[in-house]
Amino acid sequence: MAIETVEAIPLRRDLGERFANAQKWIDSREYCLVRVVDESGTEGWGECWGPVAGNREVIEEYVGPWLRGRDPQAVESIHDDLRYRLRSSYHSYVPVSALSGVDIALWDLKGKRLGTSVARLLGGHTRSEVRAYATGHFWPDVDSFEAVRESVVAEAEGHVDAGFDALKNKIGLERIFPDRGRAADVELVRSIREAVGDDVRLMTDANHAYDPGDARWVGERLADLDVHFFEEPVVPRDKRGYARLNEALEVSLAGGECWAFLDEFDECLDRGCVDYLQPDVTSAGGLTTMRRVADLARARNAGLYPHVFGSAVALAASLQLLATLPDVPEPMLEFDRTPNPIREDLAVSPIRNSGTTVPIRDEPGLGIEIDRDVLSAFRTD
Repeated sequence: MAIETVEAIPLRRDLGERFANAQKWIDSREYCLVRVVDESGTEGWGECWGPVAGNREVIEEYVGPWLRGRDPQAVESIHDDLRYRLRSSYHSYVPVSALSGVDIALWDLKGKRLGTSVARLLGGHTRSEVRAYATGHFWPDVDSFEAVRESVVAEAEGHVDAGFDALKNKIGLERIFPDRGRAADVELVRSIREAVGDDVRLMTDANHAYDPGDARWVGERLADLDVHFFEEPVVPRDKRGYARLNEALEVSLAGGECWAFLDEFDECLDRGCVDYLQPDVTSAGGLTTMRRVADLARARNAGLYPHVFGSAVALAASLQLLATLPDVPEPMLEFDRTPNPIREDLAVSPIRNSGTTVPIRDEPGLGIEIDRDVLSAFRTD
């Protein structure tokens, strides 16, 4: 059965209140989903990182016509051929988010055709649930640092009350609020630590807000607060800066949501950039790249904490990969708890936490069914 249809589906929903990290204000959730259907009518779903614009055009006008007629079970061959074609066509970059969405959809389609979960196709389940950390703690649109701190601390306490024993917060306030520098960032983390206690694992994400000097200053103080990892302290392209910081600081560094394909992650481990790799299934090259990076991390004894900040499709795909990872180092799921109706409502049976863990489904494909009424409500075309 050959591939018959390749469709890019734009989704968007405005949020009631905007929130910020060190990169930007966020006032909506927007995704480009990918739907691939074979001649039997079996369909697979994927998701691209980033805005609809660009992803939609690459998929529908370039990738789709090339994919039609191909054998959907040859997922890795398609992945490698498509990467080569995209590099040849675009020269200076590969539209990796579009490739990622297609790759995820093909794995979902293959699992459904064979009646098995993607996790089993990727090597088999080593667990039926995974420890999750609640990510969020973005900054509300308020006028004072004290109001930001009160909001973030209350959110952290709410995550603990919901059963989580691990949290990740945001720092880099000065990028959005010029009067709040690195000392305010450390004070924000200190306030969370004091509120949730020493038994809660705490991670901190700067969203590459700092230069190396400020990153070192902040990292030294995060170590004193027993922060488990310091995520994206500097811009992703500064791999030399990552390596120097990782050697100098006691707190472990994490990064990878902006890196793609196996060779870049291999380079980062060679340089000693991070202790924890964070590829995102929607932007690193799909599940094919994620499995290859997981094998690399296992060979190098590096931690793998996938970055997850997407819809129900990205969450389900990330769980399928996490199902296959070894117990050491302990894998963790980034469980987004910020407002997102597309993540919460798109799947007929939403993915929820059960205390400190999230169950991993052992059903065909990604293990979720798309709610067609919700899909129609969120479509922007």
